[in-house]
Amino acid sequence: MMFQTIFSQNIVSDTIFHEVNRKETLFSISQKYDVSVNDILEFNPKLRNSRLRRRSTILIPVFNSVKETITVNKDSIETSYNISKLDSIYFKKRRKKNQLKVSVLLPFRSATINYDSIKEVESLFEDRNLYTIALDFYSGVLYAVEDLKKLNISIKLNVFDTENSVNKILEISNNTEIINSDLVIGPLIPRNFETLSNLEFLESIPKVFPLSTIPIKIIKGVVLAVTPRNLLRETMLDYLDKKIDRDENIVIIADSLNEEIDNRLTKIFPNSIKIKPEFEGYILPELLDSLLVDSLPNKVIIESEIFTLISSVISQLNSQITSERDVRLYTTYRGNQYDDPSINVKDLGNLGFTYTSISKKINNDSISQFESNYINLFGSFPNKDVIRGYDVAKDIILRVLIDNNLNKTVKYDEQLYTESKFSYKIDSLGGLYNSAIYILKHKDYDIEEIIDQ
Repeated sequence: MMFQTIFSQNIVSDTIFHEVNRKETLFSISQKYDVSVNDILEFNPKLRNSRLRRRSTILIPVFNSVKETITVNKDSIETSYNISKLDSIYFKKRRKKNQLKVSVLLPFRSATINYDSIKEVESLFEDRNLYTIALDFYSGVLYAVEDLKKLNISIKLNVFDTENSVNKILEISNNTEIINSDLVIGPLIPRNFETLSNLEFLESIPKVFPLSTIPIKIIKGVVLAVTPRNLLRETMLDYLDKKIDRDENIVIIADSLNEEIDNRLTKIFPNSIKIKPEFEGYILPELLDSLLVDSLPNKVIIESEIFTLISSVISQLNSQITSERDVRLYTTYRGNQYDDPSINVKDLGNLGFTYTSISKKINNDSISQFESNYINLFGSFPNKDVIRGYDVAKDIILRVLIDNNLNKTVKYDEQLYTESKFSYKIDSLGGLYNSAIYILKHKDYDIEEIIDQ
């Protein structure tokens, strides 16, 4: 026998900073925000033993009503939540532990930089490289730690410079701060990360691989915060299979390094036209022109990480678009080559370029609250590596606080942050990997998420 009971439950969906005005009391503030005095005290425990001071700032919880479904049979009771934000779950559990020791291992290369040389420092930070990425990612982690203070969470952050050296990582691994950590974030490079993750005496400590889609072993203790490349591809293959009509003019462009995915696409679209790039990574314009038609929609799928090929195909396809000729572009894996400033974003918009991604860029005409807070803290505008650092750190820290056994947190709903989302699954080797994926499409100068898949 089985039945379901559905009832409403209030959970914390957001928080608001309130500056206390003259003559305000906890009761008047609670009436203003439609919350109880006890709710305010839960988020501001120091107020239990001190007076409310004018111009001080307190935290106000914002509640959403959600449905909780309980499925009951004669042997067991299961509870599932339609909405479960990790900060709300953390408060609901009311764990006594609200302090964490977090170690961050990043390649700052501080020992080899001559900081007395202005020219050397300026040249290092002029372009995006491993060291600027590390610094930006780290500032995002710092921002997350600062943000989590609103939840009365205390974090001791230990930072280590790996110098992008395996020997340095082995030296760092014996540091007592590492050994006593509740969580380790980094290193960034797969080889360096696996050097650390393969050390048996650190197996019980969660170690987060945060940025690269290059495959790593997801063994026990490893948390792959990036959705694996093969999962991104499988999701896109499924999307193409469902959405592209076999009667349309389908053109597949794949270089020699992508023969496997080329064969997969050919099986899905047996009547497609295949183009092999020239030796130097180019396609003859006249060849591409001859293969596109006016009578049918043209669906072009490109599989390459060679910048010259990607750039030339985008440029050529864009020049082929007319009022009579419709051209759309797809890929099963979008590498960093598409971020090159020489690729015109408007061209990608004209082609409706569609792909899977681990993150979704903020598209705001005005500065968001996240960006405004970051600017106030650090004095600069956050880039994608800053935002990634924030999203990864906030999610994983909350998970560790909720349960020391991270594998138990896979039951919670997909968690959405600033640009990234996380939905962890347990790998066959015992580690965790992120399975959350965006399907994105360029439109004009913006990028929109495809919800209906």
